[in-house]
Amino acid sequence: MEKSKIDRINALAKKAKAIGLTERDALRKEYLADMRAAFKQQLDSTYVQTADGTKIPYAEYAKLSKH
Repeated sequence: MEKSKIDRINALAKKAKAIGLTERDALRKEYLADMRAAFKQQLDSTYVQTADGTKIPYAEYAKLSKH
């Protein structure tokens, strides 16, 4: 997310103490969606090396470790 949007979120947060704002909520939701997408992308490119030396994608490893 662009720095200008983060700055706008912070400015609106200060203003929201006196007035309820929906713009801040929309920007906050966009920011959280961007953060979640970035985290998911990072996990999608992460691999786990097993004891026998093979590397498997984290998503597959997570499914295997739940059982």
